[in-house]
Amino acid sequence: MPLKTALALLVAVAGSMLINTAIFLQKRAVLSLPEVRARLSWGVIKAFITNRPWLLAQAANVSGFALYMAALSFAPVSIVEPIIASGVVIPAWLAMRNLGEKPRKLDLLGMGMSVLGVVFIALSLMEGLPEDVLDHPLEIWLIAAAVFGLSLAVPLLMRGKPGREAAGLGVSVGLLFGIAAVFTRLTLMFWNDEWLLFALFAAACVAGYLPGFIVLQAALQRGMTAVVAPIYNGIMELVPIALGMLVLNERLPDSPVLTALRLAAFALIIAGAVTLSARAEAA
Repeated sequence: MPLKTALALLVAVAGSMLINTAIFLQKRAVLSLPEVRARLSWGVIKAFITNRPWLLAQAANVSGFALYMAALSFAPVSIVEPIIASGVVIPAWLAMRNLGEKPRKLDLLGMGMSVLGVVFIALSLMEGLPEDVLDHPLEIWLIAAAVFGLSLAVPLLMRGKPGREAAGLGVSVGLLFGIAAVFTRLTLMFWNDEWLLFALFAAACVAGYLPGFIVLQAALQRGMTAVVAPIYNGIMELVPIALGMLVLNERLPDSPVLTALRLAAFALIIAGAVTLSARAEAA
């Protein structure tokens, strides 16, 4: 395996561990904080930014995001994002150990599938990393508009329904973080190129990550970590995988065996996330 590929994998795995550990730390912190609603007051914001456990979670989150950005700077989004999302086993496991969310055999199966998926991705990269190419910039904006619209519609449709509100918010977070990941990769691609596209892509990153971050706090307050985290992680990886291949032309390996491993990896990680999210909501 080329050194660049191995380094990308290691940085992505380290980023995944920090980002997903931060999810658990946020979940534990938000339980004692005011409920996040559509209209944010200064009192709610102040309660969050003065809460030491929540700030510790953000320190882990920022550190992990820095590694995530480093991985995206030289690896395609369809590779990096599944590795980041596979770390869902970390908050799920920590929540089961520390927050009374008891694991089932199905939960353990989901975790195992996610880990195996990352191993398959690593094996599928023996030929090296694919290159990103943006041939039709208009496509990404049309798809982004649809994704942003869906991120608003889903939680509204599931609002007020017992046990489903947190799931709806989790879907919204996954859509917002997923499209933001694609724009992050594009921002890094155009860093020293067309300044207008760079500025637009950077603005789109903020438009995805900022509301996604706020909605995530609300989702963690309303549902179990073992439900919310897998839902948004599964969608967060599905969006970049699809757009990376369809819009950024991230090709599969030339070897049929490595292609099969890559596709099996995507399927395992997504199935693992779905499996973990299948548990019923706790009261």
